[in-house]
Amino acid sequence: MDVMFISKRGSMYRYFSCLTRQLSLDTKVFDFSFRPFIIQGRLHLSRTEIDEGIRFHLKRKRSKHYFPQIVWRFLETYYRFKYRYFFRRFERLADQYHPKCIAIFNGHRLPEQAVKNMAIQKSIPVVHFENGLLPNTTTFDLSGVNDANSVPRTNAFYQEYCLSGASQKFIDKILVQRKFHRAKVSHAHKDDFHRPLPERFIFVPFQVLFDSQVLINSPRLKSMRKLYDWINFVASKCTDTKLQFVIKEHPSDPHRYDDLYYAHSRIMFSNKDTMELIKSAEAVVTINSSVGLESLLLNKRVFVLGNACYAIDGITKPIMARDQLAQEINRLSSWYVNKELIEKYIDYLANVYCVPQSWREPNEIHISALEKRFTAVITE
Repeated sequence: MDVMFISKRGSMYRYFSCLTRQLSLDTKVFDFSFRPFIIQGRLHLSRTEIDEGIRFHLKRKRSKHYFPQIVWRFLETYYRFKYRYFFRRFERLADQYHPKCIAIFNGHRLPEQAVKNMAIQKSIPVVHFENGLLPNTTTFDLSGVNDANSVPRTNAFYQEYCLSGASQKFIDKILVQRKFHRAKVSHAHKDDFHRPLPERFIFVPFQVLFDSQVLINSPRLKSMRKLYDWINFVASKCTDTKLQFVIKEHPSDPHRYDDLYYAHSRIMFSNKDTMELIKSAEAVVTINSSVGLESLLLNKRVFVLGNACYAIDGITKPIMARDQLAQEINRLSSWYVNKELIEKYIDYLANVYCVPQSWREPNEIHISALEKRFTAVITE
């Protein structure tokens, strides 16, 4: 078998099924539903590997739910069982089908972690799919997604990179609008969140509290309240009295921050269109949101507080401490966007890294690009 596609049932499973029909490769799709099988041989897993494999899953659950400790102990035992189950099941399937590579979506969740561990032990390359870094694209990466991806991180790489000259017509610069969580639909439309924007402001997008970007790739800021604390500190230290800060809660995050809405006179919360907020802002401060990349498409100054594939000095400004952020905000007028370097970075993503067209609407160009990439992986 050339490619073993593995996904939970849903939109990604349907997408993988579509690829099996259209790629001229030997492929098969499997899901994560529980299926009985005969256990054979010794389990090649240590307790440490299992604990590491369920770590993100537990973090995510703990950020969403508040259970007594006895419940968490039961859940940890259950998750360890699930991890062992998925490891054994796909180890058995890999021995049966001998795939040249395995394809999964994202890779952070418990079932995918078990599959990746199994694949490493058997020296099977794993392709990670994810929403594309640029609008209307798809990620295909052997290293991982988000900060774990293979995008070069040095300023020198992009200084030396030659523009491809290829058309970027598949990059839709109309930003994708996020749908509001059902718990926030009416809340988000309150007049308080649609007041006129300040004449001059820094835009700060909040992120989903239990997203992997915050739980895994944000070593300094583990919550949006911690991000607010940084912005509150910076606003108090800002020497430009006319500069304000505008925060937008993530539409998909059910958490609300009512007590913070009027906590500082120079910080306001808004639910105006993200495109409008980016365009009108003098700069954007983000942990590692996709808004950071979207802001680069519009040649905006971006401060990055977490780990991200665009946290590259000269393209954005990586920040390690709140004091540093305060200093950089006070020097904002001296920061001129390096449009040439940003153009090279976007060109690399568009014409080298990203797969054209979103996985949600695959077309002939998309399928052809994947055919080439899978062929390169399985023939190495």
